[in-house]
Amino acid sequence: MSSPRLTAPSWSRLVRELGSHRPHWLTGLAIAVLVALVLAALLAPLLSAHDPVTMVPSERLRPPSPDHLLGTDAMGRDLWARVLWGARISLVVGAGATLGAVVIGLPLGLVSGYFRRLDPFVMRVMDGLMAIPGILLAVALIAIVRPSLTTVMIAILIPEIPSVVRLVRARVLSAREEPYVEAARLLGTGGAKMLWRHLLPNTVAPLVVQAAHVFAAAILTESALSFLGVGIGTETPSWGNVMADGRLYFSIKPALIFWPAAALTLTILSINIVGDALRDALDPKTSKGKG
Repeated sequence: MSSPRLTAPSWSRLVRELGSHRPHWLTGLAIAVLVALVLAALLAPLLSAHDPVTMVPSERLRPPSPDHLLGTDAMGRDLWARVLWGARISLVVGAGATLGAVVIGLPLGLVSGYFRRLDPFVMRVMDGLMAIPGILLAVALIAIVRPSLTTVMIAILIPEIPSVVRLVRARVLSAREEPYVEAARLLGTGGAKMLWRHLLPNTVAPLVVQAAHVFAAAILTESALSFLGVGIGTETPSWGNVMADGRLYFSIKPALIFWPAAALTLTILSINIVGDALRDALDPKTSKGKG
């Protein structure tokens, strides 16, 4: 009987697959866009001399100029500054919701897939969460609790947990029937070691893609909630709030909606492209199939 170490997927193998993968030019472009977005968000105070929330009525609806690169909105606020600071909100919400969904959903999925006695209970709870539309659940939670950045992140991540749990559970159910898992079980491998060493690596590739989806969905949901007026406070310069403030003036100045919408679209598209590239790099079967 062969040793499980030789047949089971390992963390070192995942690192080797990732290191040997040559990214497509489109992936490189998407990575460059995300890096530029992160840098713009971090350096927002340096890239704009204007405060994103300061209203200057005498400067309202100004066209682009050296002082206002994208012009101003109906309240005289600098549009370039508001788009830059909106990137901060989107990245924080996306990262927080993704991290929370993975941290909660990954162990639940592992436990549900490996320990059959706990599986019915965990999955019934997940089915209950999935029965409620995510946007409605987020609106209900925000309506109950005072709107804030933390509240919005929690409201967004809760509907995403079932998708992570179900994905991880499916991978564990498939992997637990593999010969190397049976061999490890016969050798007396404990449950914790079995999950960490032999089952968890099987979930990494699909979980990366799912995390990218959650990241993009969280950013989009936050923008939708803010646009509807039930997200982060209207005084916060998020992309959704910027578009909501500019919708009444779209006919005379489309840029008020175009620039935050373009930033939102480009961000989501880049995240999805990078997520697919990571899936191809971490999944040898996918890479060979495309080759």
